[in-house]
Amino acid sequence: MKKREVIEYFGNMARAMKAIGISRSLAVKWGDVIPAQHAVSFVIASNGELRLGLEDYPLNKEQEQTTQQAA
Repeated sequence: MKKREVIEYFGNMARAMKAIGISRSLAVKWGDVIPAQHAVSFVIASNGELRLGLEDYPLNKEQEQTTQQAA
């Protein structure tokens, strides 16, 4: 999920952060892509109107191999 999508939906970052109950100063540390754990909160806060955008969160190949070996 891109930060600009969240800002477009909520109007500004202050409203967006208030919607999920976290400090606005945290968003300053984010790049263009919102961390997955917070992106899920935005999906919930928007009643599903915002989408997670899984293409923004590529899997690490090493993690994928470890998961497959454990299964």
